[in-house]
Amino acid sequence: MRNLLLALGAGVVTCLFIYVLPYGRALDMVGLLLGVVAAIYIGFAIVDGRNNIIYLECSVAAVFILLALLGMWGKPVWLVVGFFAHGAWCLLHYPGKMGARVRKGYPSACVVYDWIIGFYLVYWLGW
Repeated sequence: MRNLLLALGAGVVTCLFIYVLPYGRALDMVGLLLGVVAAIYIGFAIVDGRNNIIYLECSVAAVFILLALLGMWGKPVWLVVGFFAHGAWCLLHYPGKMGARVRKGYPSACVVYDWIIGFYLVYWLGW
């Protein structure tokens, strides 16, 4: 429960930054953030130590970084897609599913954070 509250708080603070920053700067921040949250799983994969998982997590992170760049330099819809898709990727990291082994409670907190940002971006972009 503590992880979920922290994720909720971090999501709200992130949304406040998006709100107060100029539009272009906010897009840059959100794109950078998407790349960072995707790269966290690379760290988990390195700790996990299985080469196939390292390759998997690096490949998936590359897709999210591509979505971030498309959202920053193209259409912001790709940032929305990226955050919702990353939340779904987090769900796949529950024990016994797929991907790197992660700390208990991390996947659910990740979903909360990502989807708060995703829903706020939908609102912020006026969709």
